Amino acid sequence: MAKTGTTIKKRAAKKASKSPTSRKTAQPESGASEKPVAKKAAHAASAVQPVPVVEAMQKATTGEGQQSDPKTAAIQKRRVVNDLFQRGLAAHQAGQIDDAIRLYSGALRQNPDQPDVWNNLGVALRRSKRFDAALMAYRRAADLRPGNAGLWSNMGNCLREMMRFDEALAAHEKALELDETIKSHTFNAGLVYRDMNRFSEALAYFDRALAMDPDYVDANWDSALAHLALGDYAKGWAGYESRRKLADNPIRPLDSAPEWDGKSDLRGKRLLLRAEQGFGDMIQFARFIPLVAKQAAHIIVECRKELIPVMRTVSGVGSVVEKGRELPGFDVHVPLLSLPHVLGLGEAELNRISADPYVSPPKGKQVRLAPATGTVLKVGLIWAGKLNPRDRSCPLDMLLPILSAKGAAFYSFQVDDRRADIEKIGVTAFVTDLGEHIHDFGDSAALMQAMDLIITIDSAPAHLAGAMGLPVWMLQLYTTDWRWMADRADSPWYPSMRIYRQQKPADWSAPIEKLSADFSTFLQARLRSRQADQDG
Repeated sequence: MAKTGTTIKKRAAKKASKSPTSRKTAQPESGASEKPVAKKAAHAASAVQPVPVVEAMQKATTGEGQQSDPKTAAIQKRRVVNDLFQRGLAAHQAGQIDDAIRLYSGALRQNPDQPDVWNNLGVALRRSKRFDAALMAYRRAADLRPGNAGLWSNMGNCLREMMRFDEALAAHEKALELDETIKSHTFNAGLVYRDMNRFSEALAYFDRALAMDPDYVDANWDSALAHLALGDYAKGWAGYESRRKLADNPIRPLDSAPEWDGKSDLRGKRLLLRAEQGFGDMIQFARFIPLVAKQAAHIIVECRKELIPVMRTVSGVGSVVEKGRELPGFDVHVPLLSLPHVLGLGEAELNRISADPYVSPPKGKQVRLAPATGTVLKVGLIWAGKLNPRDRSCPLDMLLPILSAKGAAFYSFQVDDRRADIEKIGVTAFVTDLGEHIHDFGDSAALMQAMDLIITIDSAPAHLAGAMGLPVWMLQLYTTDWRWMADRADSPWYPSMRIYRQQKPADWSAPIEKLSADFSTFLQARLRSRQADQDG
């Protein structure tokens, strides 16, 4: 047994929580998480010096070389187990997840009949994305305490993240059967339907949770996203404002000037459009800038430095300031992502606004590529992105069927360590790595302008290509993002986009097969056109 230091402090006994489940949204793409529960202290004891678990157990049984009585040994063991749990709980609450897992595991090796500790271990393992082990821990907890609704809800959350949706629904229904008065249990069940792209059914659960607590931030947020995914923009944009209350998505207050409500007169005013969320969100919502630019005297756009070159190309932008830098003078402000709400935009307006490109490469940036003789199609590739809130990557080797196509030249726009995939799978002769030439989105835009097609996952480059009006084919996970809606191959946001969706969770075979067939058709058309030009 590994040695672990113990510190036993006098504590007041605490009643274990009946509902260990709550949720903290990490960012606008939300998902349920749980908080660890405290449990009743096994025994109150005077403080002693830290000693390893093994040593403590030996002293409890042998003392100074003599046999201790069983009652004393049992008390000492309870002290050790309780101390491991309490230190694990403290580490867990402090975000020290690996330490929490180690300490919970130590407590369970001493005494496995502890449902609260199994539950907390499951919560910690799930947070560290060790889902199989987390599920095992939740099941051990449920075996010991099958009537605890929170355990079943936690289990359902884990199964949802594992994309085992039918099992997740069964676990959540069990939780609701045991206790339907807990708002998070109802909300968590709705998240399964959300991840299955069954947004109307998800809304029914979100509404039930909101009936219990109209101010339930997470339910308001996911309800808004569901409305947007269904094309209900009136309810969607209004609810989208709830993002301001998300724990990990604060919009810092600006008390020096009022926030624009979309109604007050902007003539002669300097309007600051504030940055928030990710690169793709900022590019997506930049299409609304020209609308307010017609009303204001000057538009100031705040954004992260990587976006500055392309934001300057948006019509109506007067000046751009890097997020975090000192702001220039302004009269009113509003978050960029609030524009469709304050402007009251619906489907018709969105379609009209999205009809034309609104981003271009910065002036002066030109790219010269030297593809092999006979190339008729230059294709940009992005196959990997950030891992949170979920990994949207498609393995590069899944694209091998198109990489060998004669007449096509492929260029990687990856800028992270996944650039190494090119060499790892041995396709350096087929894919040119442009990563070292890309330092911001201005560089990406200039390089994309030289492409005939962009093939990408759901990522900021997908938004950039769409905003430029370039042909972009996007590989989409089974669990869709709200902006791509469901069961459609096109997008109301980007007319030049084609979407290839997983038909089963974690299965790229169907979209890759369809994309490969379409690519072959596209390439053959280009080859015939080239031949016709030569013959003519």
